[in-house]
Amino acid sequence: QPSDTKATDSITVKPLPVPKITEIFSTKPFYEVAKNEEILLNWKISDANQIRELRLISLAPDGSVNSKLKTYNINNSLPLELRQFCALTTNLICQNLPTGAKQAGDYTFKLTVIPKQVEGDTEIAKNTPIVKIKPIPPKPATPVKIIYFKVNGRDTSEKPKYVYEVNKDRKPVDIIVSWKVEDGADIKVELLPLGDVQKPEGAKTLTLNKPPSSITITLRVTNKAGEQKTQSVTID
Repeated sequence: QPSDTKATDSITVKPLPVPKITEIFSTKPFYEVAKNEEILLNWKISDANQIRELRLISLAPDGSVNSKLKTYNINNSLPLELRQFCALTTNLICQNLPTGAKQAGDYTFKLTVIPKQVEGDTEIAKNTPIVKIKPIPPKPATPVKIIYFKVNGRDTSEKPKYVYEVNKDRKPVDIIVSWKVEDGADIKVELLPLGDVQKPEGAKTLTLNKPPSSITITLRVTNKAGEQKTQSVTID
């Protein structure tokens, strides 16, 4: 009696294609805090109809998170926050996507694709090269300049030594020392040996006592770069 069974051809079920991140990069290699710039990203992912979710995060060189995790639910349509920057067809192409990263530092963005059907433990992810946000550059050092350094109204560059008659009956003599230097936040002004004078312009009265009395007064100006200028006067 003939058998009722019939052999059929074998059927091969092909696995669904897996999305692949073909590229991800920033729009520029570096950005600047001074220009209030934000890191913008471009990326392209193939087989976009198999994407369930995207995850985007950035890490600093020390491994800490410097741009918090963003999650985008795809499932065959673009979420509202991606519609202005992305196109979804066979591929998912995004351009000039804001990341929210504006603070100075080094960023490495990692884009992870969660497919609709997960097979195994293979992670679909790709990193950007390091992207820099440059801090506001420090202000240059203030030029060190002594505009004038005077004793009793006369510039010490013209008369670096003052002599007063020395005798036992000499009374104390008041000397007015005045100065003016180029002002700046990083400028330090000293009147030695009297110490800091704080202000870039001012005057100080000194009293010369009975002899013997000799003093050398030096105006010293220093900026944050360590550049210095001095001007001295000796009073006998």
